[in-house]
Amino acid sequence: MERRFYHRLTGKFPKNYLIKYPLSGAIVLASFSFLFTLMYDPLEFHGTQLYTYPQLMGLYCATAGFADFSFVRLIRLFPYFSNEQEWTLIKEFTAVVFILLGVSIGIFVIQFFIDPQIPQWTFRNFLGSVKNAYLIGSLPFLFSMIINISNKIHHDSEISFSASGTSTPSPDAAEELIQIESKLKKETLEFYPSQFLYAESDGNYVVFYLQEKNEIKKKIIRNSISQIENQLTSQTRFFRTHRSFIVNLEKVTGKDGNTSGYRITVEGLSTEIPVSRQNVAKFDELYPFKG
Repeated sequence: MERRFYHRLTGKFPKNYLIKYPLSGAIVLASFSFLFTLMYDPLEFHGTQLYTYPQLMGLYCATAGFADFSFVRLIRLFPYFSNEQEWTLIKEFTAVVFILLGVSIGIFVIQFFIDPQIPQWTFRNFLGSVKNAYLIGSLPFLFSMIINISNKIHHDSEISFSASGTSTPSPDAAEELIQIESKLKKETLEFYPSQFLYAESDGNYVVFYLQEKNEIKKKIIRNSISQIENQLTSQTRFFRTHRSFIVNLEKVTGKDGNTSGYRITVEGLSTEIPVSRQNVAKFDELYPFKG
């Protein structure tokens, strides 16, 4: 149970909409916050001599949206947050905390220009801005996160899940059985080349997608994608398209893109797999696989 929980935290997770699309996300955050404050008045604010309550909330929410956009763009400058293919729940929580802190700072600064009744630069006032930003601003992030969790659960439920361990594939006299070793003792994964669709790095694990008896199964083994690639060197039909993916070229059903990179699909799955720019030429040379 503890291992499964750790895997869920460090495994690949869809990026939050508000982080993936900074401009649209900022508009969503500002719009949601404005409507929420108008409907429920959770902050118990009132208008000022210069602005009515809706005008005041509009200015605060517009500032929150601008700060959100700025800090989403800012975190992309950090390598830890820049790779969408390696996005995890831990990264998501960390990013949201950082972004909402930026929103807090924006609200804290702007209030002195639009609401002179607020006491000047005090730590208590800053804590109030932090509380309000996290109280309201976290809701659209949480909503997007719940949708992603639901979609991920639905996607995983469509693929039969098998716990790590020795698998027992159907015998096939025409093929040589592949045996993948794990970093854990007494753990192996066995399959035939024709069963392999693709493998994807997921934190400290590698997820294999295998086709067994007309059913696609998802199997997880603890290892690095580089170690897996080394164990598959004898399989010329298997190609590492990206630092996180190894694909069976005989199972590729289509590609889209240009010399900057491809997005390919494989048999039986709608998932798009990236082909990085440096691997495009080699991919074109090998695909479609012949001989």
